[in-house]
Amino acid sequence: MIAGRIFTLLRSVGMAAALLGSFASFDSAAAQSRAAILMPDSAEAGSSDFLVRNKYRIGSGSTSAVVSTSPGEAVSIARTEAAKGRKVILIGFGHGTIDVARALVAGAQVSGVVLVSGAYDGVRSELSSPAKLPRTLAIHHRADACDVSPPSAVATFAKWADGRVAVQWLNNRGPPVPDPCGPRSAHAFFMRDGSAVAAINGFIRSR
Repeated sequence: MIAGRIFTLLRSVGMAAALLGSFASFDSAAAQSRAAILMPDSAEAGSSDFLVRNKYRIGSGSTSAVVSTSPGEAVSIARTEAAKGRKVILIGFGHGTIDVARALVAGAQVSGVVLVSGAYDGVRSELSSPAKLPRTLAIHHRADACDVSPPSAVATFAKWADGRVAVQWLNNRGPPVPDPCGPRSAHAFFMRDGSAVAAINGFIRSR
């Protein structure tokens, strides 16, 4: 009789553990209900690239992030993730913002776009129409001196986008550097990324 009670107890514990395991799996799947496709400054982008160095900070566990430098690959990833029921956010930095535009033109279906230190004239040229642009966040440093991403282009782009773009300006400080497009310049937030990453994560949560 005692052996029978022990067996029943063990079976109950096993069922509870299995149930808890199911809940954990559900929570894990729910936690990653979004996917971010990160398109860095170039195909040769190293660990110092803004998006590459922040890959594991973007989404803060609620979002799976993958790096791609191919617009065609980004379209394929977006399609696969959407088929899993995930919302997809396309994020580009520097020249990578042009790759974002090319992915959109190629048919990437996404819930939102983030353009960081964007090459806005190039983005506008690739898109040709603001209708191809989903809800978008543009993050830019006021002192960006990189020739591909002048701050003066931000307002023009936002006006052209006809209400689809929200702009987040940053103005943190750092020491002068010889390369205005490098990872330690204002273009890349002097590698002091907290505010930019927080803005990205806030946008992801809103989509």
